[in-house]
Amino acid sequence: MSRLGLGVIGLGVGKGALALNQRPDSPMRVCAVADKDPALLKLAHADYEVGFVTEDYHELLSRREVDVVGVFTPDHLHAEHAAAALEAGKHVICTKPMVTTMDDCDRLVRLVDGTGLKFVAAMTWRHLPKIVAARRAFDQGKLGKITLIDTGYVHDIRAVCRRTPWRVTAPQDFLFGGGAHAIDCVRWFAGDIEEVHAFAMNSGVIPGYPIEDTWMLNLKFASGALGRVSVICSAVNSPRDAHQRLVIYGTKGTLTGLDLGLDGVRERETLNADPPAHRENLIEGHAMELLLYFDKMARCILDDKAPTPSVRDGACVVAVALAAGESLSTGQAVKVRNDF
Repeated sequence: MSRLGLGVIGLGVGKGALALNQRPDSPMRVCAVADKDPALLKLAHADYEVGFVTEDYHELLSRREVDVVGVFTPDHLHAEHAAAALEAGKHVICTKPMVTTMDDCDRLVRLVDGTGLKFVAAMTWRHLPKIVAARRAFDQGKLGKITLIDTGYVHDIRAVCRRTPWRVTAPQDFLFGGGAHAIDCVRWFAGDIEEVHAFAMNSGVIPGYPIEDTWMLNLKFASGALGRVSVICSAVNSPRDAHQRLVIYGTKGTLTGLDLGLDGVRERETLNADPPAHRENLIEGHAMELLLYFDKMARCILDDKAPTPSVRDGACVVAVALAAGESLSTGQAVKVRNDF
């Protein structure tokens, strides 16, 4: 079977992509990696049989065997790396947030439109079993029209910051870095966000972190629905079920996690969130979600289909985060740009 060649820039989160090389049925194989850490490069070459490793991502982009580039570097480098990959003629999978400025959103949209290359903004909640189960119920019409949707990225991120100190020193804006997942989730269900009113604080929980780590976004959708997104990266010893919380109120029923109550029906339904049988051997957690995105991207390339979340989806998520930042500064609700 012919396999697409994947070049990975950044072996932090991107390290999970190496598992592709242990799956003989995968339509994609990691053939090149770029990272500043020689130990990670050695690991990729020795343990995962990656043929080309380099500390200079430009060298990776020049490789003919690289069909797709996965961008998994710190947030503030995404625009540089994704744009360079598109300009080099490579399809791109970019982890969240796609970028962090409006100018970079416009730049990537223009590049994708101009090159015709495939681009996925890899916001991985769309592959979480419980989110997929909720989406299935929604698509079946069980919830009716959404009136209010509430979700949250709830995380004690201190251990992650110790492993990746750039998140404190750069610093990473968690509204973009974690909040992108939750914002994309509510957009996936309820459509474009028209207006946002935001509140935020620095809890002091994360040592040395200089900006807000706790956000609350009140949303109004173009459909008329209302929403709320919590981004709480200071959640000390929070329960597992608090993270990736999803509650949907609809005209036909209410969904809380996997618990679905339908109008006029006494017995509540528990949604099935079991992954398909063929995914049983995949590794757990975030890396699993990334592998599903690689498979999805490969199918889109081979079948010439438009991938999702698209570059415009990624731009709209960034636009919400930027509007939230403006709202925090002004104390007012702010209109969100959606015309990309």
